Amino acid sequence: MTKVSVIIPCFNAEDFVAEAIDSALGQTIADVEVVVVDDASTDGSRAIISAKAAQDSRVVPVFLERNVGPAAARNIAWTKLTGTWVTLLDADDLYLPDRLERLVSFAEAQNADVVADNLSIRHFGDDTHLAAAFPHVANGEIIRVDRAFFFKNLWNGPQKYGMGILKPMFRAKFVRENSIAYDERYRIGEDMLFYMNSILSNAKYYILGDCFYIYRKRADSISNVGDHVFTTLASMCEEILSNDKRLTTEDREHLTKRGQGLLEYFHWRQLRALRRRGDKLGFISYVIKRPSSLFYMMKMSVAWRMKRG
Repeated sequence: MTKVSVIIPCFNAEDFVAEAIDSALGQTIADVEVVVVDDASTDGSRAIISAKAAQDSRVVPVFLERNVGPAAARNIAWTKLTGTWVTLLDADDLYLPDRLERLVSFAEAQNADVVADNLSIRHFGDDTHLAAAFPHVANGEIIRVDRAFFFKNLWNGPQKYGMGILKPMFRAKFVRENSIAYDERYRIGEDMLFYMNSILSNAKYYILGDCFYIYRKRADSISNVGDHVFTTLASMCEEILSNDKRLTTEDREHLTKRGQGLLEYFHWRQLRALRRRGDKLGFISYVIKRPSSLFYMMKMSVAWRMKRG
């Protein structure tokens, strides 16, 4: 029987980590192990994880004595797991009961290396489906992800999610044979880099349009904090462009465009903040320094008005 390892990184998640663990354990596929890495939480997370491990031997608890960040926590989990397939579950999210069975069945039928499903976006504490996180793949649709599709959809513009939002399932053998790991320098965007390394290692990668993963939005999530998200992701793009020899000319064109888009969006947000504060001098100074930010603001304004009708 195929074994699936679920990695749950945890930091100060006492209000929801039990739900996440139960969601992974409650899958219709029986052979599951749940590796929960507590990244030196200061709340009651460790006690909850310990209790779950005592109740069910499929829970593999890993307790870190110092906070190392999400990338390092994921890498540590990879040293503990034993599954044929490996996937992630954030501590504040959930799976539908048949998620793993459906993904494994499809992946093995297609001899895939990576398979992702769509995500159902919901507000935390509300079970109402708001939207699919990745609308580029419709419900019921199946996409074979090539390099062009991946890089084109790395970031899809304001108020939209890109490839990094997905929570794919990986064939463990593929990841290990290609020495793919999370870059521990980053606490944001580490998933995007991991997925990019997979596609650059020629992964046979599919996305299913069905939403089997429940993505619960929280205002205090690390990925939602601060405009530095956009500059960090843009810096990642620039570093990859400078150092990764596997990139084709087409890859470079797409990646350059994504990086530029992230920076444009960052500068627009800075300009918008100055305007909202009524800082006229700051606004003018910013425009003089970066005149392209004003043109981007005008473009955004037109786009929003057209969207509203």
